[in-house]
Amino acid sequence: MRRIVVLALVAILALGILGWAQVGSSPDNPIYMLLVPSTEGATVEAVGKAIAEDLFEMTGLYIVASLQADYTAMIEAFAASEGDTCGFPTTDQYIRIYNRTGGNVSPRLAAERYGNDYYFASVYARRDSGIETLEDMNGKIWIYNETGSTSGYVLPHDVFEVNGITVGSVVESGGHTNSMVALIERQGDFCTGYGSPPLSPGWVNAIAPDFRWQYGMDPEMWIWDQALGELYAPGVRGVCVDLRRAVRKIYDLENVLTDIGVVMTFGPVPNDCLCFGPGFPEDIADIIVEAVKTHIATEEGLALWNDPNFYEWTAVSEITDSYYDSYRDLLGIEK
Repeated sequence: MRRIVVLALVAILALGILGWAQVGSSPDNPIYMLLVPSTEGATVEAVGKAIAEDLFEMTGLYIVASLQADYTAMIEAFAASEGDTCGFPTTDQYIRIYNRTGGNVSPRLAAERYGNDYYFASVYARRDSGIETLEDMNGKIWIYNETGSTSGYVLPHDVFEVNGITVGSVVESGGHTNSMVALIERQGDFCTGYGSPPLSPGWVNAIAPDFRWQYGMDPEMWIWDQALGELYAPGVRGVCVDLRRAVRKIYDLENVLTDIGVVMTFGPVPNDCLCFGPGFPEDIADIIVEAVKTHIATEEGLALWNDPNFYEWTAVSEITDSYYDSYRDLLGIEK
């Protein structure tokens, strides 16, 4: 807490030196912090507002948390901004914002989730659905959140197109969590959304403390016993932190894990980020970056950032645009 107070004082002094005409210096001249409705919109907005309030207490900067209508609106808002906008675009959104602005956008902090700076797109289906390969998805009902989502649509669509997969119909759910709910409620045959590496159980950490899950390993390692076709017992089971976890307040998670499996994954994909739009003052951006780094390292801050219906960040790391070159390579996008 002492560090937060010191940071706040330094930031306020800095603002005084810079002059109160700076963006964020008053309610009439705020910073707009754009939020993408990737999960449950009302929760994203509520958590975003709480974070904005905490950042104001830490920095003296007036920040307005603004939930965007959809993924396209997020891109357009960034592209049209004039030195007053930051936000948390998804990976594919960031690339599109970069292209729309001619590179006049600054990514500063990448999300980390449980020690990983990447995620992937996963295909989820009922374990008894018979869907095991790409070919099995032909003619089936595909559930995704919306067409601007990296893991929900863009990457899976690219894979389906390359492999000649034609689905029968689609259900656009409006959010990652909604996609899993729709699958559980049998509104479609499979859904796509974000995937994250499982967390290893304590006994693995004790035996092999340096072991780390790597992309390409079983995405249900320590969760689902592939040989026996059942969940590992609670005492030896790891922790599922993929899209199925997002519905744990709605359904019994053990039942969800028993019924819904991960068919396959596409990726890996560098994580989403905090970035600043065209013309955003670098000195003000520096203050926000330091405040976010401090905030997420506190118990109260982490509870907000790590909310499963917000963005589920557990830490951040400093980045530049080159962080996203691997995604450009994955989709064959030129810089």
